[in-house]
Amino acid sequence: MFSHIPHISRAALIGMALSMVGVSASADALSSNFSFLIVEKDESGQEKLVERASVRPGEVIHYQLSHENMTDDAMAGIVIAAPVPEGVSLTLGGETTSIEAVFEVQAELDPEQEGLEWSTLPAMRMVADADGVLQQEPLPEEEVAAVRWTFSEPLEAGETAFNSYRVRVE
Repeated sequence: MFSHIPHISRAALIGMALSMVGVSASADALSSNFSFLIVEKDESGQEKLVERASVRPGEVIHYQLSHENMTDDAMAGIVIAAPVPEGVSLTLGGETTSIEAVFEVQAELDPEQEGLEWSTLPAMRMVADADGVLQQEPLPEEEVAAVRWTFSEPLEAGETAFNSYRVRVE
C-alpha cells in the first residue's frame, strides 16, 4: 500500500522559521526552502536519495531545509523549527546541520506539565508506573512532534545554512 508523503507548505515552514528567529526579521530577510527525498538502498546496501511522490510503510523520508540570509548583516539567534508530521516517526541520529547548532525535539515529557516541551538528546520523559509513581524513561521516537535547531553562531550575510532530519513512515 502506498501513501502520500506527509508535507507542509513552504509558507507554513517560513512562518515557523521566522516566528522563531531571535532577530527582528521580515519575510524577505531569511529565505527558507523545504524539500524531501526518499531514502532507498541499492543492491550493495548503499543509501541513495531519490525523488518519489509516494512511500510505503517502513520507508524513510529525508527532509531538507535551507535558510539563506538575504540581508547585508549577520543574523544571530536563529532558531529553525520543523514538524514531525502525523503518520511518521522521527529517526533519531538522522539529523544534520551545516552550522553549529543545538538540536532539540519536542514532545510531552512530563505529565504534570501542560503541553509539549523541548529537550536536547538524549531526551527523557516521565511516565507513571503501575503504582502511579513517576519514572523516567527514554523518549520513544514516535512521540516526537517537532524538531528544532538553535544556531550557535550567526548566519553571515548571503550565507545559507542547511538542516535535515529523517522520519520513518508508519
